[in-house]
Amino acid sequence: MEKVPFMKMNGCGNDFVVIDNREGIMQHFDLYKFIRRVCARRTSIGADGLMLLEKSNKVDFKMRYFNADGSEGEMCGNGARCISKFAYLIGAAQKQMQFETMAGIYESQINGENVKVKFPPVLMKNIQLNRRHDFGQVNDFHFAIVGVPHVVIYCDDVDNMEYKELYNLGKKIRNSLDVFPEGTNVNFVQYVDESNIKIRTYERGVEDETFACGTGSTASAVISGLLGKVKSPVNMHTRAGILKIYFNLGKDLIDDIYLEGDARVVAEGYILPDAWK
Repeated sequence: MEKVPFMKMNGCGNDFVVIDNREGIMQHFDLYKFIRRVCARRTSIGADGLMLLEKSNKVDFKMRYFNADGSEGEMCGNGARCISKFAYLIGAAQKQMQFETMAGIYESQINGENVKVKFPPVLMKNIQLNRRHDFGQVNDFHFAIVGVPHVVIYCDDVDNMEYKELYNLGKKIRNSLDVFPEGTNVNFVQYVDESNIKIRTYERGVEDETFACGTGSTASAVISGLLGKVKSPVNMHTRAGILKIYFNLGKDLIDDIYLEGDARVVAEGYILPDAWK
């Protein structure tokens, strides 16, 4: 294929290339090579990740999410909101929909510019509070798998944390494979009050700080709820805007988990060969 139709989408600062692959238009591509080149900033379109919308024999569609480094991820919260809007716009789903991911079945609803995604319940066995490990500058952390793995570290002043410090610490923790065999995302959070938290995230797969992380915001809100710091819903103040997280704390699991925020189409057209060759 000489050109690939796509939309460029943005969800609270996370940007994505989104492609309708229901007819298998990507089957002849080396996806790893294609994604790495198309997601490269300055030399191509540039994005935090790329998503393929594919057919599902279970629900409305299947979401395949790829990080900018070409690796396929289990799930992406802000990506889920964007691909839901994409599915609605191309007629693949109605305003209320279900979709398949590597992390399970998710539900979403279109509400104007916003999209609200419902997560599957998170079992308490997938959450670890008050863990300790010597990462150098940090010893205390919390951990949760909310679609993908997340470390949560509380800080006094997230806004004034130097980028280099965040990058180096995030990279070190993300690559501590003796502790996190699959790697992990790293969230630096600051408690404001029982309804508000500030957050910055180093993302696995992007291998850098991103403007927002949907699953990271969700994991951080849930952990903060379990620690008694906040009550649902929580406004997560990312570098690019606010994500709203809802949850219900149970004895053995956390359910009624929702991630809500904007999902916007910023461009539509064709990816041309010079973008990937």
